[in-house]
Amino acid sequence: MAMTRRNFLEAGVGGVALSLAQGMSHAQSPATAGNPTAQGQDTHADLRTVVVGVDGADLTVPYLHDYLSVGATVWQYSQNTINFDRFDSIDSFVDANSSKVTLAKSYSDILAAKRAGKVAMVVGVQDMWPLEWQWRWIWQDAQGMVVNAGPNDYVQSTPVTDLSGYYDRGLRIGNLSYQLSTSFGGGLLDPTTPLSIAGEYMVDQMQEIGILVDCTHSSEQTTLDIIKRAKRPVVFSHSNVLALNNNIRNISDDQIKGIADTGGLIGVNPVNAYLKWSVKDAPKAITGPFPHLATLSQYVDVMDYIRKLVGVDYIGLGTDFTYGNPPDYAATHFPNPPSFVLPPTMLYYSDTLEYVQNFSGVKDLTVLRAELVRHAYSPVDIAKILGGNWMRVFREAWNS
Repeated sequence: MAMTRRNFLEAGVGGVALSLAQGMSHAQSPATAGNPTAQGQDTHADLRTVVVGVDGADLTVPYLHDYLSVGATVWQYSQNTINFDRFDSIDSFVDANSSKVTLAKSYSDILAAKRAGKVAMVVGVQDMWPLEWQWRWIWQDAQGMVVNAGPNDYVQSTPVTDLSGYYDRGLRIGNLSYQLSTSFGGGLLDPTTPLSIAGEYMVDQMQEIGILVDCTHSSEQTTLDIIKRAKRPVVFSHSNVLALNNNIRNISDDQIKGIADTGGLIGVNPVNAYLKWSVKDAPKAITGPFPHLATLSQYVDVMDYIRKLVGVDYIGLGTDFTYGNPPDYAATHFPNPPSFVLPPTMLYYSDTLEYVQNFSGVKDLTVLRAELVRHAYSPVDIAKILGGNWMRVFREAWNS
């Protein structure tokens, strides 16, 4: 059988992890260990770096200070969609707080931020719709006059997109679609819709240029198609396990195993509904009763399941935090009554988007670390979950 990235990791990472575990004292915890070197293959540096996957909280200085206070290096800032204006806002925030945060466009940028005591912001997008309009065909009327022209003439040339422009601005993680199907493939609400020819082109271009492909909000069939096509790691950046809770937002064992085979990871999501709300609960989505908040132990149970299925090397944080400090971002943006793209088979409609107990912001990472200890994770395994696995994926998926 051909050796997948998953086989390689399982065969080769044990010795490095064991030696690091034996040499790591309490004073050298992942958040406080000494400065890493800038070498691209420095596994020790990976395990000293805390990565908060998919935190879409509002860009505020107090929230940035929360990162600094708990020793979190990477704020993987991700919104449902993105355009160049949003990058202008990101640049303005980074420029105004340059002593505390930097826009990371490479693996070495993250390590440099770690050495400087700064937060490294890694930008992602959960929907590629800003690129979709470019895939229009050129239509002509009966007299041969052009009546609807996009930038592409597929007869004469290969497709052209703005992907390289977004890459230049700092885009390093991208999902083809958010819930609804696009020209590129199926959204989560269309589970059997496959990756399209346009989607194949986009996946190939993303992996060639060095943008990590995220499957989180895409259909099951599209994600399996992406996994089969992948030449580099692919992730579910903020997803949970279908076998533990029948919520349409969660992913199957086949998807988890496929991601592991690419060398990617699953960022485990603390949104309460994905742990406690299922398809059968949908009729109660507006009226209730709503579920109690899951415990932090139940959140870590999801990691336990993935660890048993494919191993600890494929687990990360996928927090899906959506608010700033202050104000509570979710309070003014969470849909009530129901949203078309966030159906009752996925969420219940309380006043705010609810998270598991004691884990609703980056400041709670210390509590999560303690819970991982209670679940018998070793110091090295905890370091992998809190950032080391994300750092490995960044290193393998990017070109710099």
